[in-house]
Amino acid sequence: MTSAFLRNDPTPPENQLRTVDPWKRRVQFGKPTIQRFEEPQKKVFYAPEWEFKNRRNEDKEYNPAKEYGMTPEKWEYQNNVVWPAGHIVPETGLPKAAEVFHCVENIHSSTRKMFYACQFAWRMNVDDAISQLKFKLGKTSLILASALEEAKSRAETEFYINNPSEMFVAECFAIQCRILKSYKRHARENWNKTRHRYVHLFVRLEEGVAPQHKRAVPIPHGWDKMRDYYAYLRSREVRYSI
Repeated sequence: MTSAFLRNDPTPPENQLRTVDPWKRRVQFGKPTIQRFEEPQKKVFYAPEWEFKNRRNEDKEYNPAKEYGMTPEKWEYQNNVVWPAGHIVPETGLPKAAEVFHCVENIHSSTRKMFYACQFAWRMNVDDAISQLKFKLGKTSLILASALEEAKSRAETEFYINNPSEMFVAECFAIQCRILKSYKRHARENWNKTRHRYVHLFVRLEEGVAPQHKRAVPIPHGWDKMRDYYAYLRSREVRYSI
């Protein structure tokens, strides 16, 4: 059943089905399955070998405990993965869209302040997100807007995407990378410690129409609630009646 917000949507119906149906199909993959019944997927992509020797601090010994999680090297490595032409994603049943992974390193900001800007631009069109972030006039918003502009330019010049304006922000998050501590001397030998936090900003652009909602399932609006309430009223019955 087509909801009310889709009937008022100016986009053509084929694009509406393309944006709404994949998110409904992904809900079934969150259901738990028994491990012995799982079938391993075949490797259908090509990715270059990961070289552990090529790292930033070559003087220090390799410690996997300090290089866990997402890093700029791992994020940029995704750009080198080659998928076959016309590959169908099993989770959505649609052809795999073009993606651009971009990272901005060592931003003097905190993850808490960057979180609000990332959540604001998440699942928005690139041009809409850039224009809206520039209106906010915050430090984190302007940094994210410049990062999106860089990712959009890379999509056109480096990855040869025809219409980068038709891409949307599929992922956007920040991870703290380091903390620099400094001391400030006050009167009467009072020393105050200051922590300067730096983060890495990760952005992934995906080609296609942006989703109409930011959740896996859209929030029901008034018409949906009214329809459910009418269905509840009509389903009532008087038990043990004549």
